[in-house]
Amino acid sequence: MKSIRPASCVALLLTLAVPCASGQSAPGSSPAPSSPEEIVVTAEKRTSTIQDTPISVSARSGEELQQMGITDLAGVIREVPGISLRTSGPGQTELEMRGLSSSGGAAPTVGFYLNDYPLTPPAAALVGKVVIDPDLFDLNRVEVLRGPQGTLYGSGSMGGTVKLVTDSPTLNKSAATAQGLMSWTDGPSNGGFNFGGNAMLNVPLAEDVAAMRFVVTDKYTDGFIDRIVLNPFPPPTNPGPCGPGWPGCVRADVTGQKATEVFHRSNNERLQGGRAEVVAYPTERLQVEGLLMIQKIEDNGYSEFDSPPGASYMAHYQPFGLQEPFSDTFHLVGTTINYDFGFAKLTSATAYYSRTETQNQDDSEALYSFFPLFGIPAQFGPILFNETDATHQLSEEVRLTSTGDGAFQWIVGAFYARFESVFNEYSAWQPIAQYSLGGAAANPAGIIYQAHNPYRIKQSALFGEDTYAFTDQLKLTTGVRLYQFRSTADEQVSGIATGTGNGSQALANFSASNKGVNPKVTLSWEQEHRLTVYGTASRGFRPGGINQQIPASLCTLTAETYGPDNTWNFEVGEKAKLLDNRVTLNSDFYYILWKQVQQTVNQACGYPLTVNAGDAASYGPEVEVAARVTPELNATLSGTYTHATLTSVPASVTQNTGLTSGTNILNIPKYTMMASLNYTRQLSAGTKLTMRVTDSYVGSSTDIAFTYEQLQPYNLVGARIGLSGDKWSAYLFGDNLTNKHAELGVNTSSFAFQAPSLVRVATNQPRTIGVDLTYRF
Repeated sequence: MKSIRPASCVALLLTLAVPCASGQSAPGSSPAPSSPEEIVVTAEKRTSTIQDTPISVSARSGEELQQMGITDLAGVIREVPGISLRTSGPGQTELEMRGLSSSGGAAPTVGFYLNDYPLTPPAAALVGKVVIDPDLFDLNRVEVLRGPQGTLYGSGSMGGTVKLVTDSPTLNKSAATAQGLMSWTDGPSNGGFNFGGNAMLNVPLAEDVAAMRFVVTDKYTDGFIDRIVLNPFPPPTNPGPCGPGWPGCVRADVTGQKATEVFHRSNNERLQGGRAEVVAYPTERLQVEGLLMIQKIEDNGYSEFDSPPGASYMAHYQPFGLQEPFSDTFHLVGTTINYDFGFAKLTSATAYYSRTETQNQDDSEALYSFFPLFGIPAQFGPILFNETDATHQLSEEVRLTSTGDGAFQWIVGAFYARFESVFNEYSAWQPIAQYSLGGAAANPAGIIYQAHNPYRIKQSALFGEDTYAFTDQLKLTTGVRLYQFRSTADEQVSGIATGTGNGSQALANFSASNKGVNPKVTLSWEQEHRLTVYGTASRGFRPGGINQQIPASLCTLTAETYGPDNTWNFEVGEKAKLLDNRVTLNSDFYYILWKQVQQTVNQACGYPLTVNAGDAASYGPEVEVAARVTPELNATLSGTYTHATLTSVPASVTQNTGLTSGTNILNIPKYTMMASLNYTRQLSAGTKLTMRVTDSYVGSSTDIAFTYEQLQPYNLVGARIGLSGDKWSAYLFGDNLTNKHAELGVNTSSFAFQAPSLVRVATNQPRTIGVDLTYRF
């Protein structure tokens, strides 16, 4: 089956939209209904609809997600323009928006929220600024806010914000839903069987007063990467071009040797989790909600293939049979209290979460190349690296939001967060103890690299935003956030690959502080909920941070700290309903100035670090179109073009990193596009037929391994057909029908040393065919 190209989708959409332009319905059918019901969002921390909210925001309701078969963040990202990801599997996903990469620094560029609770990713984890990756069953909606959200959402949202909003418990109504999933995935060794399910139970506790809602998830996804052991393992070839001291810069042919062991489908994954939510109304004015969420993801290996030999092999080759498991455990407790004073609503959102990620990587092959840099003969393994990242955060936000429909509306509030991210890494191999500085006695365990780095950030902020309506159509919104940060790090390292050269510990303490003001101005004009036009100028920011210790004897750059970066976003946009509400057209054009970009760079010594790489600019259009072609056929098309490059680089940075003006910002695809057709037909009073086909396209981008790597463009095609009734639904689905092995990132999991001869490429799940069954009680 050939994939549907985006250009073909555009032509198809325009062709099918002709009946809309004529305003005529098909013979014998009822007149075309209006556009689908708009989703209510809280992007501005008050209730509104997408079309009436004068910012660039997209949303998908929980019902839409279920009908589309979208169960995870990757599916949402494919549906929404302006956002991209860098991932090597669930729990290992980093978000980018509007050309602002999250590859550097201690904070992300995209904020991530569950309800009103910010979920800050690890600060120092070498896997990146990775967000939790929950199953999206029984969500009320997902909101994606594009552009800096520094006024209302603060640090880490200078590129945008993603909000997952759960379904609140329903009073006075018992309800339950059960969903079962089964599918089969193509693979290099006959593929694998995937299964799992979700369940929801809503229980009233007191009439008109309280209710509770439970959601549980248990899913197993079989692997599709083979782990192949070669012993003896062929050494790299062509020494020299990648830098002095490397024994080889090119990987030898790993396909021409008989395997010692083969572990089929080594990257299988299990997701288990649940949440309990309770809502109570002690009085007519007071509402209290409590949320408890627990989730655990366990992967037996990374979703990465080796290059070379490339995607056609879907395999990882290693000299020893060391497994590379990954786990991500998450716990959250949150409480939201709302009190209605009449003239305004007071909201208090308090949350505490803890998260622990553990990963293991066989670094024997990389160290074969790395050892000679320390004067150690090129002998190796088995050598396993372990990294554990423990993250904790307590956050509190209090805000007062005006009510009513007067000309003047406002929000004022305060925010506080205490965040700790503890980075631990350990690797040892006793036979190399003799090469330690001072001999084996100075490092009897043969520690290669050990680190214990607690990273702490305290932040506080005061914020406010107001809107004044000069007329029923013309409104002015202004906002400001005053913020203050203090970061501290206590770094402890030891091992041959550190500055000590042996088992003794090097201790260092660093601190950094930032404070500033974030303004925002938006002027909007609205006509009868059919057309909204707006212009925005807003600022976003990230605090500065602290690098891990790097041995000065090996590396040119050893910067201990780096400064804050910030953005100014200038944007114009429109939201229109056309042709008797049959067509919705939302579009915008933005231009972002990014000052003192925090960027990850690699050095010839193999150590990455974050530097302020100069200034950058990002600009482009974002477009979303939804058309009711006929009463039964809907078409959607969305896309963006992103130009994101460095515009000014200090001479010292260019000299040591090779970065220059015009260098692409990491992990940003230049083009993204998504097109879909959805056909719905009522077969009888209680049965409906639904068919859907989608094609999402992601253009080429740049990522970093030992050197910069160009990722190839790809598009993913899916289809879904099924029947549904008042209480049930049954769908047959096909994901990645063209069996595309996409390049989602390189060396995303390489927390150990980067070697020039090996690139590990994160990839997606191959062609998967399955069934989705749901019953509502």
